[in-house]
Parts: sequence; C-alpha cells; structure tokens
Amino acid sequence: MKKGWLAVGLLAGMVVLSLWHVSALGALTADLGEQLRRAEALAEGGDWDKAEELTRAASEQWDGRAFYLHVTLDHKTADDIAVGFAETLEFLQWQETGEYSAANARLMEQLKLLGEVERPNLENLL
Repeated sequence: MKKGWLAVGLLAGMVVLSLWHVSALGALTADLGEQLRRAEALAEGGDWDKAEELTRAASEQWDGRAFYLHVTLDHKTADDIAVGFAETLEFLQWQETGEYSAANARLMEQLKLLGEVERPNLENLL
C-alpha cells in the first residue's frame, strides 16, 4: 500500500510541475509576443532604434532562459526562435521594412504556437 501512495505522490508532483511549466512558458511567450508587437508599432512609426532596443531586450529575455528552455523543449524549436530573434534584429538594424515585418510576424507566430503546443488539451494529447 505504501508503494501505491508513493506512486500517487510522484504522479501528483509531476502534474504540478507540468502545470507550472505550461503556465511559466505561456507567460514568457505572451510577454515576448507583446514586446515584439510594440517593437513593430515603433518601427512602423519610424522609431527604429527604440524598436531594436525592445526586440533586443526580448531576445535577451529568451536567451536568459536558454538552459531551462533546452531542458524542457525540443532543441530545434528553441533554436529556431533564437535564430528568429537574430534575423529580426538584423532587419531592424538595416531598417528593412518589409523583411522586418515578415520576420517579426514569423517570430511572433512561433512564440504563439510554442505556448499552444505545450498546453495540456485533448488535441495535444492525441
């Protein structure tokens, strides 16, 4: 009987950690997405320097959690988002309007999908 309670305790702990991970990842991706939306609005208004600063801050926030993200996510997904940040920052630096908008939209979509993929729902379980 003791082994059964141990198994239940371990399962409960795993569920709690999984829910915490989903919540933390959702908050991170939502925050980064919002920063990228604000950066795009700034770039559209001609404030390229401020847009680059905001995007760089978002990139550093992503990089600051690189170890955690590589442990909990597929490496390719985490790396693709890091590459997306680098690409977006490069277009910002050169003030390439069309390319920047496309790269930023792709990056925001990757972040949105990442948050959705990790959620425990019927679609993801099947």
